[in-house]
Amino acid sequence: RALTGSRRPHSRNMATSNNPRKFSEKIALHNQKQAEETAAFEEVMKDLSITRDKIIPFVELIDSR
Repeated sequence: RALTGSRRPHSRNMATSNNPRKFSEKIALHNQKQAEETAAFEEVMKDLSITRDKIIPFVELIDSR
């Protein structure tokens, strides 16, 4: 039997879940999170580089004795 009138599924609500604006908001949130994670990663790598730069000359000094 065909669905008519108020018996139709709520296609209007289903369309809202696929709203492009919501997708763009999700993409923006994803990009923001990725940028924050990248910044945190780069900060850790910078700290490692600074630490390595301090340790290597010390190790070379010990090895040269």
